[in-house]
Amino acid sequence: MTDIYNAKEPQKEQLRSLIKDFLQQNNTSIYRLAKLLNEHYGRSASVSNILNKMARGSFKVTELMDIAELFGYELRFVKKD
Repeated sequence: MTDIYNAKEPQKEQLRSLIKDFLQQNNTSIYRLAKLLNEHYGRSASVSNILNKMARGSFKVTELMDIAELFGYELRFVKKD
């Protein structure tokens, strides 16, 4: 895989913050998130798997959509100001 497909460090940090803030706003943890993903979608999501994806910035869009759906949200593209 070439570097063009790898997330750059600012993107990784933005994703980590996004996920951490989202979980905090929804009064939940990575442990509970993993459990919910397993229960609702039959995924073999483990805490270490989620942490690794956060570190690499490698969540699939469909995974983020599933996470949002679990808490009653949807993903959207919003034009920057």
